[in-house]
This record gives sequence, C-alpha cells and structure tokens, in this order.
Amino acid sequence: QPGARIMNSTADTHVVLTLVVPPEAEEALLETLLDHPHLVPGFTSQRIEGQGQQVTFVGTAEHVRGRAAYRRVELVLPPGNADRLLDLLRREFASPRVFYWVVPALSSGRLA
Repeated sequence: QPGARIMNSTADTHVVLTLVVPPEAEEALLETLLDHPHLVPGFTSQRIEGQGQQVTFVGTAEHVRGRAAYRRVELVLPPGNADRLLDLLRREFASPRVFYWVVPALSSGRLA
C-alpha cells in the first residue's frame, strides 16, 4: 500500500475490542474509557439496534418494533490492554446486557 502507514505489524499485534452496551450505561462506559488513557488510546462509538432471540427488550416500544437500542464502542489496542480493560469493565459493568467480542486487527493505520 503506497503511502500507507501501518500502525501494527506481526511484531506489534493489535485486536479490535467491540463492546455493546445499553444506552443507560453509555455515559459511564465512555467516562471509564477516557479515565484510562494508558489502556485506551482512542475509540469510536455508535448508536445501534439489536434484534434476535437473545436480545433483551426494554419497554413496550422495543417489544412492538422487535429492536432494542444499544451503543457499540470499538477500540483497536494491544491484546494485553484488551484483557486488562475487560477485567476492569467486568467489575464495573457486570450485566447480561453488556456483550463484547475480540478479533485480530490484521492491519490498522491512517491513510495520510
């Protein structure tokens, strides 16, 4: 990729940690992430909707629509930081409505 700066390589692997939280936990989660810059270099957040049999609906409107409001937060960070952050979040946000997954980041970087 001409001109692309790759932030991670095989010697410096990263993962993508995705968190899905109910809207009422969003502000506290974002504050927690911002309070730990040594673990979290940055992140993105989005409003999303969840569907399916394992989704917990809150309120009549969600039951009628068949969709539940959630927030998705994604972070690219070293695996050790992801593990430490998940330990912290398990203590502060333990809930069956908080879902996460971790996948390898094959590459990441800025386009300019």
